[in-house]
Amino acid sequence: MALVDDVPLSKPTPVSVDLLDFDRENPRFTPDKEPENTSDQAIISQLNRTADLGELIQSLGFNGYIGIEPMIVYAANERLVVLEGNRRLAAIKCLRDKALAKECGVSTPDTLADEVLASFQNILVYRVADKDGAKNLIGFKHINGPQSWDAYAKALFAQRWLDTERVKPGGLSLSDIASRMGDKHDTLLRMVTAAYVIQQAENAGIYDLDERTKKSFSFSHLYTALSYTEFTTYLGMERPARTSDPIVDPVPPAKLEELRRLLKWLYGSKRDSVDPVIQTQAKDLNRLKAVIAHPAALRELTERGNLEDAVVTATPRSSLFASNIVASAATLKVSLETAADYDPEAQPELLEFAQSCSVRADSILAVMERKISKAEKK
Repeated sequence: MALVDDVPLSKPTPVSVDLLDFDRENPRFTPDKEPENTSDQAIISQLNRTADLGELIQSLGFNGYIGIEPMIVYAANERLVVLEGNRRLAAIKCLRDKALAKECGVSTPDTLADEVLASFQNILVYRVADKDGAKNLIGFKHINGPQSWDAYAKALFAQRWLDTERVKPGGLSLSDIASRMGDKHDTLLRMVTAAYVIQQAENAGIYDLDERTKKSFSFSHLYTALSYTEFTTYLGMERPARTSDPIVDPVPPAKLEELRRLLKWLYGSKRDSVDPVIQTQAKDLNRLKAVIAHPAALRELTERGNLEDAVVTATPRSSLFASNIVASAATLKVSLETAADYDPEAQPELLEFAQSCSVRADSILAVMERKISKAEKK
């Protein structure tokens, strides 16, 4: 086995696969995709669930490993940590060790050709000095490749990259980083700003993502919310400027309680036994936006936690009247279309309901006609 020190920097070199370790701080391991622990078995099991190892294992088991593209590695503790290529490493480990594959719930071919097995012994790697040295190399392919990262993993990668650049004289801006990652700057700015908001909440001890009530983590709830003035105003945040890098702690200390409330509304809280008010982003985020911009509705949501009731408070009475009239008309239309199916013997109580509807409809019509008459006299 070649020693780590024998592997040169910045030169593709074959090394024994036994020298290679997973990146146990892989940004791809976001809160809803974290392995149970840092063992190979836990990491492979998680990659199998989230990164579709099956297809890759099938291909490698038939064709063997073709070292056209080196894995990107750095040295740590006399080992080589794989920064780019963890999915390939997981597949190779499973193909070399059927017992490990079985522990991970991974299916492998019954038999492998000798030349296929031999191809897994030495793997081409490209060694960089440290993690920072790999960012430009990884940038586009690692994040936007065949197994592209989810939004939070991408945001964390860009955030950590930006943090290392901030301390360098003439370091890269987020706009520069976006170009290297093949992403739009505006989108990455929103995502990294949201990542800093989460980091600030965790560092301040006011909210931890492990507190969320759902296993899945919808990062888009937060970074979409922060694109609206209503939410940034609620948090006392400055609007993200396209020409500047995001602020590390974007929420003023005096607004940390508001930040905790917002994160609870978005993701719930197991600690407080509170469910999120956002169930469907497209619908509920807009409703929450209207509520936090309305003082009375915001107070109702804060005190009672019921988004439906708060939305009613936030909605102008004229709009409520209009929406209720339209909804009632639609319901009555369906009722009229099915009126022939009314059974007076089996459903005698429905006549009383229909009479009540008629009385109320007449009352509404009378109010509307009085309003019209009054308006015409002006």
